[in-house]
Amino acid sequence: MNKRIDWNLKMVRSREARELLPRQTQAPARTDWGKIRVGHLDTGYTRNPVFGDWASGDQWLDVNKGINLRENGELPEDPLDYEGNPGHGTRTASVLCGEMDPPHSDQGITSEVGVAPRLPVIPCRVVNRVVLTPERNRAAVAKGIKHCRKKKCQVISISLGMPFFFIGTGGGLGRAVDKAYEDGIIIVGAAGQIVSSVVYPGKYRRTIGVGGVTWQRRIWFQYDAGVERVDVWAPAEEVLRADSLAPAGVAVRDPIEGDDPGVFSFSSGSHDGKLGTGDGTSYATVHVAAAAAMWLRARGDDIDRKYSKPWQRVEAFRWLLRKTKQTVNGEQPANGTGVLDIQALLTAPLPAASRLKKAKKDQGSWS
Repeated sequence: MNKRIDWNLKMVRSREARELLPRQTQAPARTDWGKIRVGHLDTGYTRNPVFGDWASGDQWLDVNKGINLRENGELPEDPLDYEGNPGHGTRTASVLCGEMDPPHSDQGITSEVGVAPRLPVIPCRVVNRVVLTPERNRAAVAKGIKHCRKKKCQVISISLGMPFFFIGTGGGLGRAVDKAYEDGIIIVGAAGQIVSSVVYPGKYRRTIGVGGVTWQRRIWFQYDAGVERVDVWAPAEEVLRADSLAPAGVAVRDPIEGDDPGVFSFSSGSHDGKLGTGDGTSYATVHVAAAAAMWLRARGDDIDRKYSKPWQRVEAFRWLLRKTKQTVNGEQPANGTGVLDIQALLTAPLPAASRLKKAKKDQGSWS
């Protein structure tokens, strides 16, 4: 079997799932996302046409509701001029919500790039580096979570992480996760591939931890520690994505590593805005964040009727990820998890509230 360039969308059955979502009444009949908003904590955004028509204001990144914790008082636009992982926010967001219309496609691709095209996303520029060192970067992610809570995001996507840190140096990250969980916000975090340990905040009990698979549905990166915190697996190798787009004449820097630290190949290329492929659990993470948004949009009324406590929606989502999984090929995850299937997720019966167990607090967790 040959690998399609959009293999990741086919694997998670995102197109079939989108057929189950409400549609706008006016032409073209695109997905009606209602009040669903996803917070995206990363290096910020660039004005790539994969996010819409910036000249007319017809883009679905709600930049005015975002936050910039690097250049205070400015929009969360990625300047691309620093040492670290410039452009990472654009690349991951393109897989979350990107759409490539034919006028902007010069590489023979005329279909969507993202798992959930035109999904409203609030971009937050919180870091310059994917690895959350030093402590101030963990504190920035905590502030980003707090900001997304204020902006009523139902889902927060975090393709950042740190495998461990000392007690008392979390920067309030565990506390921020706890508050979001109590509000019923689904936080999706990357398992990472820096070392063979799952990273925080994806490793926290109250987040949804995401590992990566190849196009053959084999585990892309094996973990010696923390694998029990991986709730689901999603595409992480050679995933179709858009690169960041630098303004004309602006001096920029390339990432010091590939799309993510620890990846096996350098594939990020330039900041020319074109389509390419990327590796890393950062990409697996946005698949699951998109799935959470689609699930909430498709089943929102049922979820509200079924669960009286906000945290139950997080646990129902976690429960259904396991219930609707596709089988991993090759070596099996020790905790019985599997590959994301969004169509099955959206159509599966919701679990009874009595079957859901509240996760222990993450405040103070550090290893």
